[in-house]
Amino acid sequence: MRCPNILMIVSDQQRRDSVGAYGSPICRTPNMDRLAAGGMTFDRAFTPTGLCSPVRASFFSGVYPHAHKVLTNVALHPIRESLAPSADVVTPALKSAGYRMGYVGKWHVSHHDSPLDFGFDDYFSLGDYMTWRRGQGIPIPDAMLDYTVQRAEVDPAPVASSQTAWLADRAIDLIDGYARVGGAPFFLRLDFHGPHFPNVVSEPFKSMYDPSSIPPWPNADDTLSGKPAVHRMKRRHWRTDTMRWSDWQPLVATYFGEITLIDDQVGRVLDTLETLGIAQDTLVIWTTDHGDTIGAHGICNKDYTMYNEIYSVPLIVRWPGRIPAGSRDVNFVHHLLDLSATVREVATGSAPTSGHGRSLLPLFRQQPPADWPRDAYCEFHGSHMGLYSMRLLTTDSHAYVYHPNDIDELYDHRVDPHELVNLAEDPASKPVLDDLRRRMVGWMAATEDHLYNEWTVDWLTQDPALSSAAPGRRKTAW
Repeated sequence: MRCPNILMIVSDQQRRDSVGAYGSPICRTPNMDRLAAGGMTFDRAFTPTGLCSPVRASFFSGVYPHAHKVLTNVALHPIRESLAPSADVVTPALKSAGYRMGYVGKWHVSHHDSPLDFGFDDYFSLGDYMTWRRGQGIPIPDAMLDYTVQRAEVDPAPVASSQTAWLADRAIDLIDGYARVGGAPFFLRLDFHGPHFPNVVSEPFKSMYDPSSIPPWPNADDTLSGKPAVHRMKRRHWRTDTMRWSDWQPLVATYFGEITLIDDQVGRVLDTLETLGIAQDTLVIWTTDHGDTIGAHGICNKDYTMYNEIYSVPLIVRWPGRIPAGSRDVNFVHHLLDLSATVREVATGSAPTSGHGRSLLPLFRQQPPADWPRDAYCEFHGSHMGLYSMRLLTTDSHAYVYHPNDIDELYDHRVDPHELVNLAEDPASKPVLDDLRRRMVGWMAATEDHLYNEWTVDWLTQDPALSSAAPGRRKTAW
């Protein structure tokens, strides 16, 4: 049987609750919803880390950031690390299986090497769009290049000349070319810049949602009482500490508008598969790299906090004849890690035996293995404000965040789904906290996290047996 084509669509910084298939009452995503109606929606997909470059590098390397070493965004202080082509396990596997490889849009995996250096056959970048736009004489608003504050502006370009449409056009051109040549399957990544801020959006999408109609997030008025200091520092850093919900409303409305614009262009790409008669032979994956707070807890962006809005992400997969239409999966999934293993098994016929992800094929068949993870382990290492280690463990009922240099966080999702009350210092919650800490140590050991050392294990478990087994300092007399 011929390997399927693989179309992987990745948005940037999109909240799970912005999608109709996940219950959004406001933001309209009819094409993402039709993808869900024809495939499988994952209800417990988590990003391994809430930062662009590290998680994108995790897809290509198949391991957590602490293993591939891209800890912050490429070219960003304090660690200017990029993923080397030699660390890529996905592209060689697909090329050896005969796949033609195309990449369109945001890369952000290496500051030095492009997808072409990684082995892709075709690549159209965000920079290529800017060059094209200048050639068309379309002005580029200053806001499009301003990442210092949350922005919501009108793009003077018509929709057909917007970055989003231009990327969809390039994807459509590649799909059409691959289909007409025939013979070999294709793998195509289509990575949009949005809805990552600055949200500079063409009309009518910029004004599609009335700001006054956007209700506050249930945790918009979080006082951050009893929470780590970095949460308050983040508010000051992004200058949101004096913002009211009326200040957030136009930002969220434009964010939703850009999501609907992306959805509109995704629809054109999906229609192309139908027109060319290859939809039945194409595995379509749609997800994002991570979510966004955009006013939840009174903060913006995704760094230095590990809230559900950032780490619980949308993931929808359609594979006609292999995935039941309209199905939902409730197992814990580490999305880009597991997708790395999945596309390799689809291409080669064998599930990878190394790396930190697991192929989703058993879940596609609705036959999860008995040893499938019953929780999700995520990490963060730092960003604009410098290095800062955090780890997250999410279970059916709780979320635990380990802060090596501050108080921890513990939220009971059964009574506090919006993570307002930190129970980590509550004596009544100590049995739950102790269990989650021991489970986190297990994840650290299994993935060889550099935080798995004598001091961390001793602090998290207070178990001398586990502490003595952990790698760490040697008892040396100086």
